[in-house]
Amino acid sequence: MNTSLLLAGSAWEEFVSIFTGEFAWLTIILMVVGMVLCIIEAIVPGFGIFGISGILCEVAAVVVNATLCQGSPLQVLILILIMTLVTLLIFLLFVRSARFGLLGKTSIVENKSSIPSDYGKEDAQKLQDLIGKEGILVTECHPIGNIRIGDQVLEVSSRGGIIPKGDVVKVVAVENNVIYVSKITY
Repeated sequence: MNTSLLLAGSAWEEFVSIFTGEFAWLTIILMVVGMVLCIIEAIVPGFGIFGISGILCEVAAVVVNATLCQGSPLQVLILILIMTLVTLLIFLLFVRSARFGLLGKTSIVENKSSIPSDYGKEDAQKLQDLIGKEGILVTECHPIGNIRIGDQVLEVSSRGGIIPKGDVVKVVAVENNVIYVSKITY
C-alpha cells in the first residue's frame, strides 16, 4: 500500500475522531461559542469581553480535546488549523462586506465624517479678508496677544517680537487660521 495513502487515511481518521469521541460535544460547543463570540467582537468595536471570551473558548476547546478526549498531537494540530481557517474566513468575509456588502451600508462601518466638507472655509475666508487691515492691540503681544479691529477682538501673533498694548498694528498674513501682525511705524 502507498505510504501517502496510509498517512492521508490516518489523518482522516484523526480528523473524524475529533468529532466522535466521548467529550467531542464539549469541544464542538466550545469551538462554536468561541467563533460566535469572535464574530460579535468583530461587529462591536474594541478588544473587549466578547473577544477575550471567544479566544478563551477556542483555547479551552483545544485543551479539552487534548486532555479529556486524549487527543493525539495530530488531532490538536488539526483542531488549531480548523479554528485558524474559520477565523481567517470570517475575517475576510467581514472585510469584504465592509467594503462592498451590506456591512458597509450600516452605521457599524461609517465611511463619512461627521464634519461637513466645507467646514471652516467660510471662517478661513473671513480671516483672509483681514489681511491689510489695521487695529489696536488690546493686550501686550509677546508674541500672542489680542487686537481690536472694528468691534471684533481677535487673537493674533506678532512677527516682530513684543509689541506693547495700545500700539497700532497691521494684519500681514493668515496661515493655518493664525493671524500674524506687525507694528506700524509712522
